[in-house]
Amino acid sequence: MKEFNNRDIADKFAEYITGQELRKYLAEKVKKYINGEIIVFDGAVGSGQLEQYISLKELVGCDIQNKAIEVAKENYPNNKLIASSFFDYNEEVSCDCTIMNPPFSIKFKDLSIKEQENIQKQFSWKKSGVVDDIFVLKSLKYSKQYGFYILFPGVAYRKTEEQFRKILKNTVLELNIIENAFEDTSIPVLFLIIDKEKTEVKVHKEIYDCKKKSIVHEEICENLEEIWQQPRKEEKKEEINIEALEREIEISKKRRRKIEDEIDRFIAEEIKPFSSGTKREDKEDKQLSIFD
Repeated sequence: MKEFNNRDIADKFAEYITGQELRKYLAEKVKKYINGEIIVFDGAVGSGQLEQYISLKELVGCDIQNKAIEVAKENYPNNKLIASSFFDYNEEVSCDCTIMNPPFSIKFKDLSIKEQENIQKQFSWKKSGVVDDIFVLKSLKYSKQYGFYILFPGVAYRKTEEQFRKILKNTVLELNIIENAFEDTSIPVLFLIIDKEKTEVKVHKEIYDCKKKSIVHEEICENLEEIWQQPRKEEKKEEINIEALEREIEISKKRRRKIEDEIDRFIAEEIKPFSSGTKREDKEDKQLSIFD
């Protein structure tokens, strides 16, 4: 696969290079929910890195960088890709799922006037903050059911994304944390799976470490109010053997009693006689001094 990894341009657009392990992790998640060859929409497609291990019928989408789109078209001949800002993209397409790793924390105010107007046509409440939320909400329009997203964790707790969380609350299928996901940053990221047709409350959560290539923690959330809480590793608690502890306490008590008995015996045999003898000697000395 050809890759377009211009670091200077990527820095400008707040992008990170997706590691191989994260690409494989994504492919497994897609396979878990969707069978066979699929049509994928990606609104920040780059050179198509994310889709490398997915069984694709067609890749649809856009990227703001012309050179990235040229490379993506070489990688995926069966495509409907255009060079465009995602916020200006307005094609009529319907795909099996959306897959995106959008740029992190781009500010609404830094977009062009046209981009801002396009956003507010669909999301009138969006007037400030960053646009991580809009990447997700707008892209779901192009998916029949599922969305797979790699996002900055802030979308799960920042005040500015509160409306985003309310809108998607009942559609969150998985909310995972990925550690060591990128080649050029150590920050953990949020891996969000959306199911537009979801009917149950249950949300799967896990922490996946790309270096270890394994799930290091997983849990199930069935509380609607805790859906956006990120999974956390349980601290290992020291296991206490109560029976062994009680035996140790009893041994300590016996040792203490033995020491106390030895002290009492020492006082009785050595200290008290010595003290009594000293007093008698003092008395005899006084009596002798009277007759001197």
